[in-house]
Amino acid sequence: MILALGGGGVRGFAHLGALRAIREAGLPIAGVAGSSAGAYAAANLAAELPLEVEPLMSHVIDRKLADLFMASGNRLLRMARMQSRLFKALRRTAIDDARRLREGLLELYGTARIEELAIPLAINAADLNTGEVIVLHEGPLVDAVMASSAIPGVFPPVAWGGRLLVDGDVAEKVPVTAARTLGPGPVVGVDVSNPFRRHRPANSFEVMLMASEASIQRLKRLALMRADYVLSLVPEHPVDTFDYSQASALYAFGYETTRSHLPQLEALLAPKRRGLFAWLQGVTGQRKKKGQHS
Repeated sequence: MILALGGGGVRGFAHLGALRAIREAGLPIAGVAGSSAGAYAAANLAAELPLEVEPLMSHVIDRKLADLFMASGNRLLRMARMQSRLFKALRRTAIDDARRLREGLLELYGTARIEELAIPLAINAADLNTGEVIVLHEGPLVDAVMASSAIPGVFPPVAWGGRLLVDGDVAEKVPVTAARTLGPGPVVGVDVSNPFRRHRPANSFEVMLMASEASIQRLKRLALMRADYVLSLVPEHPVDTFDYSQASALYAFGYETTRSHLPQLEALLAPKRRGLFAWLQGVTGQRKKKGQHS
């Protein structure tokens, strides 16, 4: 089984719960692909790090940056901070320079390289100039994860092999393409999107947001159509991308939901297991025949 872990900001913590449930059930994972938030969970699995809310929470979450996008606190102060960041971003390529993120990832992954990890890993990113899906199979893990989660305008693009790479969700919301490069096994697409809600826009800003969301929804549908099984970890109610107060609840949701899908995941692997069993029977039978004739 090869897993394709999609993006979704804080909803990515549901991936960690799902991975824990799969590991506890003893289901074999032949490879894992990750995009955006899914890249963190995929990297933790491949690097054999704990599949818990920590250490990701303490290493990669920038509380000050998250507060900029949340509606809590003093609105005027929040708006002043946002305007200050946006004004500075006019002279740069992003609101945040990602320095805090890089430091945290270095503490977490060190100098690990993708091709050296215990489980085959593919990191999904997007070419900023062409919109192509770029699948990273080798290179520094820290740089790859940063590229895959470089939300346009929030974090700067990452230079890689003559390209400028940004958030993998720009090209493919759930990285089925990347997962298919890891081998012939069945691909499970894990979706941690927000629930889709139809509504009429109230202003021009909402129109722009809805147009962007419509594009993302289409990319997601196209990707999941090519998966062998879809594990939906879509929460009942929308969860803001930066609402890290929901991390533990999302982790538990991912764990329990995946446990309920274990029979289907086991059935997905059954043909492969039956094929291996038949092959072993055939080899054993041939040996017995040789023994009888000798």
